[in-house]
Amino acid sequence: MKTIKKISLLACLLGPLTANALEVPDFLDPKDVVDAEFTCLTEAAEYQVSEQKYVDILWNETLSYLDAYAKALTNDASSGCINSDSTIFETAGGERRMCIMDRRDMKILVKNIYQVTNNPDKAKRCFSAREDVDWIYSPGGELEQNSLVAKWLKRSTFEEFFDKKVTDKEVKEHGRQFTRNFAKMVTGPDIKMPAVFPRDVSANALPNLWASVGWYPMYAEDSERNKRNFVNIRGGYAYAEVFGHWGLLRIDEINGEKVGAEVGMVTQSVDTFYPYHNHAISEIYYTMREPACANQFKNFAIREDNELIKTVREDDKQRVVSFDTGMAGEHQMWSSTSPGNGPLIYFHQNTIHAFDIDGSCEANPEEKAMVTVWARSNAHDKRNDYGTTLLCESQSQPNTPAKRGEVIECDLSKTKW
Repeated sequence: MKTIKKISLLACLLGPLTANALEVPDFLDPKDVVDAEFTCLTEAAEYQVSEQKYVDILWNETLSYLDAYAKALTNDASSGCINSDSTIFETAGGERRMCIMDRRDMKILVKNIYQVTNNPDKAKRCFSAREDVDWIYSPGGELEQNSLVAKWLKRSTFEEFFDKKVTDKEVKEHGRQFTRNFAKMVTGPDIKMPAVFPRDVSANALPNLWASVGWYPMYAEDSERNKRNFVNIRGGYAYAEVFGHWGLLRIDEINGEKVGAEVGMVTQSVDTFYPYHNHAISEIYYTMREPACANQFKNFAIREDNELIKTVREDDKQRVVSFDTGMAGEHQMWSSTSPGNGPLIYFHQNTIHAFDIDGSCEANPEEKAMVTVWARSNAHDKRNDYGTTLLCESQSQPNTPAKRGEVIECDLSKTKW
């Protein structure tokens, strides 16, 4: 009776999921998943009865989001893999693919999600709406107005952020346009899930999560790093974290093992170029918006050991490398992505990558964006400074953005094993 009751409760929390969906898949050891023990990063949040109903709505949508994501990553229906989706991991020198679950970090991330969804009551102690955090924001507008949870939370809005926290006038203007159109960017009929997902986890289906998760326009404020960035991407980019050290569900350990999963979503305006950059931990993206024309959404990825990468100098902490983005055939080093074609990309640690999002084929480009499900997998490894995204720079004009068509330099971390 106890098992049946537990499954019934979880099925209720996950809405459309069935009891069968809650079974531990045969690629996981049930001993690791059933009755898992959780250590939270912080003390459990406490809410009044009148508030708890909103937290429960947010928790329900969080579970649905995470469950669908784990199932997508392990869906082998058309990948040619076993218990795994197929992913692109490098585009320079020819598109290269692998079975994503061949990576140990991804196996652990998926196991962590199953541990959460199979032990919702225990995991929920590590969950909160994070209403006390002042550096994550509500998109405001229609998205907030259509969410009971977001209206209860009353987070500071993007509008307030760009008005009060951003000093660069051009970034402000791009940010205001981003804010006005954010709801249109993340909802509507052109938001589509890749076929591997068992259900829709977009803002169309999970409006409270997308409105209330807490978004961060991470490049908008002035900083030394942002001298290497473009003003339109600074004002037209934001990410949110559902599960992870900075997210709503903050777990330090499960069964005594550190949790490195960070899972969330990203929105990048069209007509922007997210410049070449890298970081010391792995990262993945699933495309979930149908492009308006062929080759609208393009990904670039080159691994640190690619022969096209040249070492400029190095010390015991980093290796500075160069790459000629103006070499012959450079345009063939980019991979187009859409929900139905190459939707998943995986970046190994220190992979130099970029996103070029065209807007020329959009009737109303200010209303459109590239929308993705995003994750990092080993954020617990503090030795490798998981939180720092390093933007590359122009070699001829240091501390300015690395543009396509020139030689760029990037700082690669010497990661610890």
